[in-house]
Amino acid sequence: MKTEQSIEKLQQLTSNYSESEKLLAKRAYDTLYSNIISPEGDIIDFVFGSYRGIVPSPRTYKGVWNWDAAFHLIGMSRFDTETAKDQARIMFKYQLPNGQLPDVVYSNGNMVTKFTKPPVFAWAIVCGNKIDDDADFLNYAYPFLLKNLTWWETERYDGLLFSYKVHAMESGWDNSVRFDYPNKVYDLYAIDCNCFMVSFYDSMKYMAVRLGFDSDAEQFKLKSKELASKINERLYDKDLNAYCDYNRKRKAFTKQFSPTSFLPLFFGIADKEKAEKMKDLASDKKYFYKGIPTISYNNRKFKSGAYWRGPCWLNTAYFVIRGLYNYGYKPLAAELTDNILGWCAKNDDCIYEYYDSISGQGLGAKDFGWSSVFIIELLQLRHNITDF
Repeated sequence: MKTEQSIEKLQQLTSNYSESEKLLAKRAYDTLYSNIISPEGDIIDFVFGSYRGIVPSPRTYKGVWNWDAAFHLIGMSRFDTETAKDQARIMFKYQLPNGQLPDVVYSNGNMVTKFTKPPVFAWAIVCGNKIDDDADFLNYAYPFLLKNLTWWETERYDGLLFSYKVHAMESGWDNSVRFDYPNKVYDLYAIDCNCFMVSFYDSMKYMAVRLGFDSDAEQFKLKSKELASKINERLYDKDLNAYCDYNRKRKAFTKQFSPTSFLPLFFGIADKEKAEKMKDLASDKKYFYKGIPTISYNNRKFKSGAYWRGPCWLNTAYFVIRGLYNYGYKPLAAELTDNILGWCAKNDDCIYEYYDSISGQGLGAKDFGWSSVFIIELLQLRHNITDF
């Protein structure tokens, strides 16, 4: 399904890359295209029709997952804008009447709706729009996103802060140490959930401004500012100088530090003093230097190769690196980038779901979609190119 136009865009994107960088970018590009699902093979009741959904991994995951699709939208926006937009079209087609987006839509039409995934779609659509401007698509997506935003405000907000509910899988972090007893996911004000909601408001403001909905834009601006202020006031552990999940049932911080602690930097929420403290964690071998594990190296439950309990996932690693980059810590961001891209290049048989945060060994599903997306974004960051 590659086109001459997409190949040309890849060549333009990588024109200033080294040969090794071009090879890595080409592998990521090929993986995204190889993961476009089609009705061939053992799929009998194919429901996506003409939409070109991208699966996380063709060997392991046969469907379109919620936040995977958002990440795939960003990556594919660089090469094939219609396929990028199809990821949103699929999710919106199966949006529930109450506004919730499903966790996953399988190729036979079955869905998981007991829980959802982190609210990143509005942000992803804005990222895609900044790469390739399309006001008509913003106008199409806006009512679906507004309905989803209302669902989050109704079902996941208690008047103070936002929370994931029902199951840890709603966070996308599945079996993370973050949610081990006594820190059950539904008892937490999760730092990532609230930061993603700030980005939701900011993204809706961006779209409202573009579409001329001035009153909506002002409301989103105020809600974003209010929530960002609460994050700085209530989700920053002053004793340990770090952003952290807060257990509202136990009335205490969880003391579990993960890449989510850096999302206030990624989304521009942190003040300079707090960002400086977070930079110290990122440069400390006891915490995140230099494999950016999904739980800090010094956590007693850390396991370097165990799914969400210690490996490096490229989406969460990118959030850390880009956050540091955004606040001016470019040498440290470059070190971390070089280390992780080195792991991806070394594992030259395929692009993996996640990587051992000590050895760099590729683990999990092969030919993984969002790893491919963030390889491309890390390469762009290495060349100081920030489209969004």
